[in-house]
Amino acid sequence: MEERLGKLSRVLSVVTQTAAQLPSSTDLDFYCSIDRGVQQSLQDARQRLGDIMLQMRRWIQEADPNVAESPLQDPEQVAAENTFTATVGDLVDYLLERADIYLDEYTGRRTVTSQSSDAQEPQSLGDASNGKQGMLFPDGPLPAHIINAQIPHPQRLFTTQPDNRVDHAWSRPLRRGKPNAQVPLGWRDPRWDTELDTLISGPYSVEGDPRLNPYYVEITSTDVPSSALETPQPQPPEPLDIQHPTASTEANPFHWVSTKDQLEAMQAHLAEDRVKEIAVDLEHHNKHSYLGIVCLMQISTRYGDYIVDTLSDEIRENAESLNEVFTDPSKVMVLHGADHDVLWLQRDLGVYLTCLFDTYHATNVLTFSVHSLSFLLQRYTSFEADKRFQLADWRIRPLPNEMLYYARSDTHSLLYIYDKLREELFQAGGQDAVREVFERSKATATKVYAKEPWDAQGDSRSGWHTLWLRHGGDLARASPQVKTTALMGKEERMMRRLHQWRDQLAREEDESAQYVLSVQSLMHIVFRMPTTPEEVKRAVPASAVAVRRRAAELAQVIKQELAAWEHDAQLRGQDARHSLNTLFEEDKDDLGQIVDTTVPASLQETKFGAQDSPSLCASIWTESRPSATTNSSLFAHMLSTNQQEANLSNSSKTRRSLFQAPEASAGKLSGILKQIRNECADYMKSVFGGSQSQVQAPNETGESARAQFQEGPVAKEENAYSIDTEAHVDPTDSQRSRSGDLQGSDDEIVPVTKKARWTKNKKREHKTQSADKHSDITPFDYAGSSSVLETKPEPISSGLLKSHASESKKRKGATQEASKIKTAKRKNDMRSSNKSATFGRK
Repeated sequence: MEERLGKLSRVLSVVTQTAAQLPSSTDLDFYCSIDRGVQQSLQDARQRLGDIMLQMRRWIQEADPNVAESPLQDPEQVAAENTFTATVGDLVDYLLERADIYLDEYTGRRTVTSQSSDAQEPQSLGDASNGKQGMLFPDGPLPAHIINAQIPHPQRLFTTQPDNRVDHAWSRPLRRGKPNAQVPLGWRDPRWDTELDTLISGPYSVEGDPRLNPYYVEITSTDVPSSALETPQPQPPEPLDIQHPTASTEANPFHWVSTKDQLEAMQAHLAEDRVKEIAVDLEHHNKHSYLGIVCLMQISTRYGDYIVDTLSDEIRENAESLNEVFTDPSKVMVLHGADHDVLWLQRDLGVYLTCLFDTYHATNVLTFSVHSLSFLLQRYTSFEADKRFQLADWRIRPLPNEMLYYARSDTHSLLYIYDKLREELFQAGGQDAVREVFERSKATATKVYAKEPWDAQGDSRSGWHTLWLRHGGDLARASPQVKTTALMGKEERMMRRLHQWRDQLAREEDESAQYVLSVQSLMHIVFRMPTTPEEVKRAVPASAVAVRRRAAELAQVIKQELAAWEHDAQLRGQDARHSLNTLFEEDKDDLGQIVDTTVPASLQETKFGAQDSPSLCASIWTESRPSATTNSSLFAHMLSTNQQEANLSNSSKTRRSLFQAPEASAGKLSGILKQIRNECADYMKSVFGGSQSQVQAPNETGESARAQFQEGPVAKEENAYSIDTEAHVDPTDSQRSRSGDLQGSDDEIVPVTKKARWTKNKKREHKTQSADKHSDITPFDYAGSSSVLETKPEPISSGLLKSHASESKKRKGATQEASKIKTAKRKNDMRSSNKSATFGRK
């Protein structure tokens, strides 16, 4: 078995990867339109696929004679779209079903059967001769008249018409009151929130707040009935007759309920004291109805089976009377996977459940690996349910015998399964395990039906965004995040609008959205975007009758959406240009402020006093800075508050007179700036003190001040607006500034630049110039010096001589090396990293 599974997994892996690389139908249509050779190649591939399908069916038929032979012998016909899908689905379903059987046999869930027993004729459910149930019908899809019956909509004849309007919430008041009530109808606990209309997203649809359930208090407060806690004694049901599924026996009578009188008779039986458990199941149809319709209700007790025709208007108008039995806390309602059944009973019949035992929750408590009803039937009754009838059209009247047999089988053995599950629960955890199943079932019973509105966000199971991510291709993968409508791409926005239009049409026609227009056809229209009725009819299949009938309306919707997208695209372009212009303006502001260097003539005649010069100097420096992001004025923060207030008026008047005249003399401007510099230097001297302090004032170009407070001719430079800076300053400049020689001074403003990197030769020249400038040469005293002949020389070792010679040689080589002009290395020169010739030499 493990070897077979490994081989199957390897084969399917290759097929899956190959299928994922196949182009979509839209791409194939495009390639065929531009190249006829592609169309011929596709025709040949279709022929080969048809041959493969026929060969696969013959191969499976040889392995299992139960497989019916295909009536199609033409490969072209087999490769047609509908036939190909049906044939492949048929074969894959059969193989998967056999795989399930083999896995059940491998894990011990069912008895291993031989090939000969599989080929036997099918027996009836629970046949005592062999205890097994074979397959009732040949494999393959059900006939078309069973899957999709062409009959009028039965909901149009109902007294209570379904309300599909998107702006109206679902409502079905209890017209017969509230039987078995602990609190009156409409009661609300004051501790609850006042807002109970919030929808809750369920696994497949939305739901209402559980507290809106009229039996919410009764469901949550009902204890487990004593009959459910008793030790079970399972009794297998009497087998059904395959040929006559409606046949009655003395132990299991059968009743078809379609009138009010028959409903009352069934209700009288359900209300009997001997009836402690009631098995219920529903058959639903949602293809030709927007909200869906409950077509059949199966009810079984230990004393008989009932099938209720819920398409009968009498039943739908009077089924609410079943609440007297279904809400009785002493009767256990047994259902399997009742999440949908509870909602459908409320929506169509106004029926609620109080004491629910969901066999699905029992399989979870017992930690079964499989939780389906078909598995439970196979496990406890050896009955293989025909899953194909789950897709049958249950609106058909009268029901064929095959469908009646399937419907009655669902609940005929459900109470026996209930007993077997309780038996295993008692063995696993006693009464606590049984109570756990009832407690979990309360959450299912309190569910409340709510009509699902169109999802604008599109995140629901069949929402527009979910379908877009699944079928949108590369465009959907490139933008998985949900955006506002104005920022969506053209195709994504068209998908959202057409999905809304399809939902609206389905509500009006009372059809399912998938039946109105399939997802594949919807995506085809999204990418083609036809704008005329003729183009729309060519883009949709012939089966989309409602869409073809309203082709002009759809074309107009597409036109309007395209125009809206183009308008939003223009607005986005204008916003982008505005953002770029704003960015350019910000870049211009970052370049700095342009300063007018022309000084009016009034500046030449202005007289500065000792009191106003520091404040005025600080103001001029502050206003002449090139950038608004620089530090504050150099000297303004050094003044005390009283001095700033005293100098503010005079300096403000002086500044207003600076820029009144349009022209000025360059010579006078230089003198004025020198005067400002010297006065600022004196002020700094009075503030910081020290005879060696030197201050660098701004030059004629309007650069900010540079102050120096360190001794020595060379100081370290940091920032143009920092006080703690160093530069080479001639000592004579500061001496002239301190002497007060303002009118006759001709020294230059020393510009401050970055410190240059000096070579060894430059350092020697600088040291020589400094020595010549600042030190006096003392002549050699020949009279006082000692004679070399009188001095006894000390012995010199050979090592010292060698060391001295080596040092001299190094100094000489360094001097020669520094004087050489270095050029760029040639490409064929050996680099230092290749001295060992590891990579070879050229």
